[in-house]
Amino acid sequence: MSNRIRLLFVIVNILVWATVQGCTKITYTTDTNSKLEFSKDTLLFDSVFTTIGSVSLYLSVINSHDQALLLDEIELVGGENSSYRININGQGLNSLGEEILGVEDVTILPNDSLFIFVEVTVDPTNSSSDFIDQDRLRFRVNGNDQFVELISYGRNAVFHYQPGNWFNYNNPPENILECDEVWNSDLPHVIYGPIRVSPGCSLTIEAGAEIYVHSGSGIWVQGGSLNVEGTLEEKVIFQGDRLSSSFQDYPGQWGLEFPLEFQYEGENIYYSVSRGGIWLDRSTNSTINHAIIKNAGIGIWVDSLGQGAEYALTLSNTQISNMSSIGLLSQGGYIQGINNLIADCGETCGAFTLGGKIVMHLSTFANYWVGGSVRQGSSVYINDWYESSGDIIQHRPFEEGTEFRNCLIWGNNAEVTDFDELISNLYIPSMYSSPLFSSCGVDVQDEDFPNFLLDANCTSDVEPDFVSIANRDFHLNGNSTVWQGVSSSPPFAASEVSKDLDGQPRSTFSPDRGCFERP
Repeated sequence: MSNRIRLLFVIVNILVWATVQGCTKITYTTDTNSKLEFSKDTLLFDSVFTTIGSVSLYLSVINSHDQALLLDEIELVGGENSSYRININGQGLNSLGEEILGVEDVTILPNDSLFIFVEVTVDPTNSSSDFIDQDRLRFRVNGNDQFVELISYGRNAVFHYQPGNWFNYNNPPENILECDEVWNSDLPHVIYGPIRVSPGCSLTIEAGAEIYVHSGSGIWVQGGSLNVEGTLEEKVIFQGDRLSSSFQDYPGQWGLEFPLEFQYEGENIYYSVSRGGIWLDRSTNSTINHAIIKNAGIGIWVDSLGQGAEYALTLSNTQISNMSSIGLLSQGGYIQGINNLIADCGETCGAFTLGGKIVMHLSTFANYWVGGSVRQGSSVYINDWYESSGDIIQHRPFEEGTEFRNCLIWGNNAEVTDFDELISNLYIPSMYSSPLFSSCGVDVQDEDFPNFLLDANCTSDVEPDFVSIANRDFHLNGNSTVWQGVSSSPPFAASEVSKDLDGQPRSTFSPDRGCFERP
């Protein structure tokens, strides 16, 4: 048989099979007791900000019978007034390109199912409280109406939206913040874009405020100051704007990204530059007190110091956690901090680079990262040099007075061979006449580590007895004197060190190391 005849034979057989299949009659059941089953009887959307769409939730509509079911209709009961949008088996728009509100005459074959995807965008109200937006999906089959509830919790918010390319100096965007703007806690604040605090201006965020930040967005303090005025009872919270439960502990959700472009050999090249969720760019005496900062790429990025300022940032009683990269990054920054907990970062909890002045007391750096990627960085990294073009070493030593005192620096890589949770990359370590670490509990195994950077009260191989690493409870257990530190007063006033991160009384003469005092 020739190849041509064989090909003709195959084609004929395919046509015959297709004809037979096409003539196969679907048998529908009309029994009123034959009903649909659903993977869920309610689709519940976590809090959704008004005017912002939610994540998609899906629903399986199941025919568990041995005959097909013909659905006369699937519809959103709320119709055109509904806040919800549906996509049924891949169909979300009608022939006119409009969002569908329902479909008719849908077949579900025996022991088969179809998928429905649902999203919601809630309309704003005049209320500062949460409110409920409800609708229903109605399924009509064999004279029966069956329903699936759609419920979302809506929240009004203050939106701060700034489009544009900040690095296009020929066409800069308008600044949307007043020079000395104040954000209160009446409503959540949602940030879209790189919100800038202009030179000489300030942004004050009052106690209890909730700040939700969209992907690629954050706060850029350019020569001005940021004042976060949280309290023990009313902390200021910074996190991503995805509110569903699956995003509660999802790292890397937000952080500044700036689009850049240049020409190379006649072609436009586009790329982006990332900065921290909060970028203090030559900041002047910014303060962050009693804040919770979580789920960004880099939590706080401190660059240099504004003219005439003593510190770029005073950081106190603050928790920074679950960053995909770095918790607190300094590049020649001037930072003083006390009672801070920085934990669980994909690279390092604290990276203090290119010198500057760092005074960090009574703080815990605990890196037990389990975010899916293998952590390569330490809990704390210090550095005072870089190599510029032409292989020229640029040395930027830390200023006199730089000191980590009464701190704990540990993590889940402490027992790994050839890995330290404290790494020093100093150009000339011997130039530092005073130890940079005083009365700290650190992990150091490297034989080449310059141990004179640690004073006699430091421990370098004693694991802190945390209450529960699994539950991220970094309080200390027991009453061992090994964790007793020395006074942090001076340089801090006694009133500043008399309470720990929880607000519990702390010894001002021999406080416990880290951010928590034992009872």
